[in-house]
Amino acid sequence: MPLTKEIYRDEYSLQTKEIFYNNKQQIIGTLEVNKANGEEHGQLGVYEYAGENYSLIKYKNGTKAYTHFTSQGHTVLGKTGWYSIEEAFSVQDFKYEKGVLIAENYRNQDGAKYSFSYSYQNGVKVSETTVALDGTVTKVNLVYQGTTLLSKATFINDQFSDQINYLYHQNNLLSEEQKFLKHKESLYLSSQKKFFYNAKKELEKTEHYGRYDSNLHLYKVEEMIRKGNERTMKHSFIPDLEMVIGHYDLATMHDHLRRENMEWAVSIFNKQYITTAKLQTFNHTIETVDDQGNIVETKMMHPENNEVMAKVLYRNEYNDKSLLEFVICYRVTEEGKAEESSIRKFYYKD
Repeated sequence: MPLTKEIYRDEYSLQTKEIFYNNKQQIIGTLEVNKANGEEHGQLGVYEYAGENYSLIKYKNGTKAYTHFTSQGHTVLGKTGWYSIEEAFSVQDFKYEKGVLIAENYRNQDGAKYSFSYSYQNGVKVSETTVALDGTVTKVNLVYQGTTLLSKATFINDQFSDQINYLYHQNNLLSEEQKFLKHKESLYLSSQKKFFYNAKKELEKTEHYGRYDSNLHLYKVEEMIRKGNERTMKHSFIPDLEMVIGHYDLATMHDHLRRENMEWAVSIFNKQYITTAKLQTFNHTIETVDDQGNIVETKMMHPENNEVMAKVLYRNEYNDKSLLEFVICYRVTEEGKAEESSIRKFYYKD
């Protein structure tokens, strides 16, 4: 049962999204409307199909196409003559070959323009090429072992930009992600991610390492510990460090800061900085989910003393197909009273 309408309402706004289908169950149109502060903003999406290829044309409210659609209704979809490309805010063209996306073009009224092309070997994508409005060509080459991605190298105007290598456990779970940059003629390890799993092969922790003063240092940790229907998430990092990691050495990093008019930061990010910088926990959240995996309770915890700082409850109701029908969100006051703060309603096609 595909989704046909979604409504979100809180004390400040009302948002609706409608999705329209043809008899082939293809999406032929979308209408999104946001009402807030006495103003209304909308966006209409019209889909044009030509075999397996299609175009997505978007219009803002105030255009002739948007006005015609909202006055005549969705029955105009599939007909011609009531909208024009000239007044569209954006146009995206998607080209397929035997069910595989091989090209994509995008342009909008703000002047942005991109073209994407994809090539495949043995059923897997081996390259992505992007051409920007100014002629910049970005190419990404992907290397596989079977269907397992081993590396991804990016070139901008035929010049090497970066390469990411992927390492796996014996059970094919991703264990490390290594990013290499180039300094003069040599590649160096700029950053690294390490992934840790529980006995059920669920991701529990991600450690982020970044190069600072020619060495890798742990600067961010993301955790999600699962216990029954409860998920405990913690996010720890060294403040401000992420914006300066990845450079070959301190001299290279300082040169970068000066080019970015950040001379003031050179004296801060010196050789001693990393010896005293420590991870700090900034986010600690506990979520409880129902049997369908949707959140029923969220608790924002104090990162140091584990006291509950805020609490939100969710009432999830499902239809006879076990599809989510509506969600009512309640914020819990300091007195323990649950006050409705928002509602989200879902409608489905029969």
